[in-house]
Amino acid sequence: MKKKNTEVLFDLAEQNDGYVSVAEARGFGLAQTYLCAAEEEGLFTKVTKGLYLKRGYARDTFYELSFRYHKAVFARKSALFLHGLSKEETVEVNLPLNYLTSGIEGIPCRHVGQKEYAIGLSYVVTPRGNLVNCYDLERTLIDLLRYKDLYDKEAFLSLWLKGKEKAPYFEKLRSYAAAFHVEGELSLMEKLF
Repeated sequence: MKKKNTEVLFDLAEQNDGYVSVAEARGFGLAQTYLCAAEEEGLFTKVTKGLYLKRGYARDTFYELSFRYHKAVFARKSALFLHGLSKEETVEVNLPLNYLTSGIEGIPCRHVGQKEYAIGLSYVVTPRGNLVNCYDLERTLIDLLRYKDLYDKEAFLSLWLKGKEKAPYFEKLRSYAAAFHVEGELSLMEKLF
């Protein structure tokens, strides 16, 4: 492999926390064969279709899943973790109703209607520094209310109070509560805390 091409791949990897996609490489005039050659030499590892990771870098499960399934949105416990409200690194996603999920074994996936899928759609930076699809803080808090039965009371209150400390936009929070028909629960939480 030519030194110049190796340097380009290394520069791309350095800019992207070790990751290089086939599309990025092509954007710099490098064919996929250069990434394949770098993999054969042990410089990179293919982590999923079209995505390689430079040796010596840790994998980012959230980024890899987001790269492979562009419509996957990290929700519920994943969103709590990605917003820094929980230390439990859980992976669960929402997907549009007709999105095929073959290949996502072992990851909780919920297929939801377009309205539910789109409310609060945003981006968040993973602990490794990669940008992924995730629901915003307000939607995450509303989902916490919607699925409060998944948590014991202490855990629920702790998560709610941490979320409230992050200063969500209360008008957006109320709007989401109305869309999901949990205005009463939100009103109660606002009065109590």
